[in-house]
Amino acid sequence: MPTNLPTGYRLSQIVLHWLVAAGVLFLFVTGDNMTAVFRSQNGGKATDVSANWAGIHIVVGLAVMAALVWRLGLRNRFGAPPPPAAEAPPLRWLAGAVHIGLYLDLIAASLVGVLAYWWAPSLAPTHEVLSRAVLIVLFVPHLAGALWHHFYWRDDVLRRMLRPTRQ
Repeated sequence: MPTNLPTGYRLSQIVLHWLVAAGVLFLFVTGDNMTAVFRSQNGGKATDVSANWAGIHIVVGLAVMAALVWRLGLRNRFGAPPPPAAEAPPLRWLAGAVHIGLYLDLIAASLVGVLAYWWAPSLAPTHEVLSRAVLIVLFVPHLAGALWHHFYWRDDVLRRMLRPTRQ
């Protein structure tokens, strides 16, 4: 990781952040279709949902995983801007924990989803918990923190994920 921390994110980091966010939102909203197809394919109740949803879910899920890994590589190479100097240490810790949690959850949900679909169907409930409940628990403070910084503290935390740095 670089010793000189950047003041913002590069365009590639921003694009990957929003691609991951859009992909996760798509997977979250359409996840019930995948669940219905998966259960039907594994001896459960028949469904009217097209089996194509399984392929779509898998492709988008793998794309999200690839973008996430790429993003982590860029973060390792170029770094990330530090939290605002005025931010209280407990809030810095919480922000860091939420970010690490989001990375770990999205990676784990992807890996467990692959395992559940191709090798271990009994892991499907774990995939659902990781990609629903755990994701919500981590996403809500992530979004709330970004909005709090933007509208209450009026600092640049949210803006730096919208506008690339000139570094």
